[in-house]
Amino acid sequence: MKKDKKHIKIRNQVESFLDSDLSIEEIAKKLKLPIGSRFVKKSAKWYKYCIIAKKNQKKAIEKHPNLYSKAGKIAQQKHPWLGKELGKKYGPIQGKINVKRLKGNSEYFSKMAKRLQEIDPEHSRRNMKKAHETMKKKGTFKKHQKEAALRCMVKNPNQLKEMAKKAHEMYPLALLALESRRKNYPYKFMDCLFDSDSERRLCQIFVKERLIKKPEEGKNIHFRINRHHVDFFIKNKVFVEFHPPMTYGTRKGETVKSYYEEKRKVLDRNGYKKYPLIVIDRLRNIESKINKIKNLISFKLK
Repeated sequence: MKKDKKHIKIRNQVESFLDSDLSIEEIAKKLKLPIGSRFVKKSAKWYKYCIIAKKNQKKAIEKHPNLYSKAGKIAQQKHPWLGKELGKKYGPIQGKINVKRLKGNSEYFSKMAKRLQEIDPEHSRRNMKKAHETMKKKGTFKKHQKEAALRCMVKNPNQLKEMAKKAHEMYPLALLALESRRKNYPYKFMDCLFDSDSERRLCQIFVKERLIKKPEEGKNIHFRINRHHVDFFIKNKVFVEFHPPMTYGTRKGETVKSYYEEKRKVLDRNGYKKYPLIVIDRLRNIESKINKIKNLISFKLK
């Protein structure tokens, strides 16, 4: 029998005998314990004070539910190593006890997961990332992923299909491919990457003209709208696309007007009907376009 279990068993026996109005001498004789004192470990009187401490602890928790949580935080602040050392010593033991106690109780684990997610939205993602890194080091990642996918298919045959559909709706492959390719492009300006040197130069012009203070991915450049994105969103008021007309492939014969109409439909469908759109096809004679954007912004401000 483990040390803690043996201690709890004897303490419970002593408590039961005390409730039966037996004296401490009689309890010591029955359980073959030394009478000792509250300071002599494993003696009858020591167990008596363990019971008193347990009852006082219960009362304190009932009166102040956050007492031990606060005490733990203070201790952790004073002694940062404390939590780690306690986790090393008792974490695996408590983990095994919890697994045994809650085996099959998926509802409880689900509630706990939701609570942790509310407290720390990054909790699950961080733990999953850590688990994946550990599996990759051990070389078991691919095997684990395969087994998990097979279990999902057995439990819910349509789950992976539904997840894939949702992923494609949220992150279209064409857009992901474009964003992935952009990471390898050398066209960089103020910590942002661009699809071409001309697009980068246009951004530099916008910064120089004070239309953009600082380019920020997803905010004022490459602004995401569902399955599409627009190159620039100036001061949250005017959309700007840099797009020289295509003269080859499936878009052969495309014009500035046809591209404008296509993008306009995207904006209108997604709640940006009142926002103006400017399409810039070349950087020559850009002054007129810049003036038009400035006029639109000042008009919107009025």
